[in-house]
Amino acid sequence: MLRLVPLLLMFGAVSLLAYKYIPLFLERYTKAQKNRFENVGTKLDEMFIFKERQRLLKIFTITPLSLGLIGFIVLQNLIGLGAGVALGFLLPPIIIKNMSSMRRNKFQGQLVDALMILSGSLKAGMSLNQALEVLVEEMPAPISDEFALVIKENKMGVTMEDCLAHLKHRMPTDDLELITIAIGIVRETGGDLTEVFDNLVFTIREKQKLYNRVRALTVQGRLQGYIMMLLPIGFSIFIYYINPHSFDVLLKDKLGQTLLTWSVISEGLGIIFIRKFSKIEV
Repeated sequence: MLRLVPLLLMFGAVSLLAYKYIPLFLERYTKAQKNRFENVGTKLDEMFIFKERQRLLKIFTITPLSLGLIGFIVLQNLIGLGAGVALGFLLPPIIIKNMSSMRRNKFQGQLVDALMILSGSLKAGMSLNQALEVLVEEMPAPISDEFALVIKENKMGVTMEDCLAHLKHRMPTDDLELITIAIGIVRETGGDLTEVFDNLVFTIREKQKLYNRVRALTVQGRLQGYIMMLLPIGFSIFIYYINPHSFDVLLKDKLGQTLLTWSVISEGLGIIFIRKFSKIEV
């Protein structure tokens, strides 16, 4: 009977702590998830990807739990659980960020053709709003979606300068900033907008040539970085395929699990640094 007293006291203390802190943890977790999913929902709306918010909330909630369970099953410890949960938290925003970056790059590649359409329409005697409507009809997404929103905002009473400022906020690129500044100056002070567009086409094309030349000159360094990123992963898969028991120490021993966790973290940091160092701004 006396032996049960410490166990009962310990169980009572754990139950009291759980009763006090688990609701607080769940409240903060739910609040953090709602904030994250609201930010992601805003990003998706800016990319004209309209999804139900409740579905997004389910994805953000299930992903950390699922990956945490997978990590716990694979490593059979709390380290795997924590790593899976952390990956579940980081994965959806990373995917959304990559989608936004790809869309912005595609938009950037369409600017020269868009400027040529605007210049040709203005030379034909159209106004700027009519030229933008031609641009929306002729060009594919995402540039047609963005300028269609500019036209809708302008028809609702928003000034063209504010509409272009909103577009620049949604698509923060240097070339678009040059275009919006040029349009604003010409509309305010007067001038030949077609000549401005022609000069911008030449400037953007020369900048793209310089960017392509820099990428060609640095391709060897970037290739070495990618090889160094993939080499540890490929070598581990190769060794595991030859002799799966080679990883028993890393997966079953506590020291091995710690070293494995640190190696994964180091690999992730290495990938981040290599991508940072190989990125060149032009």
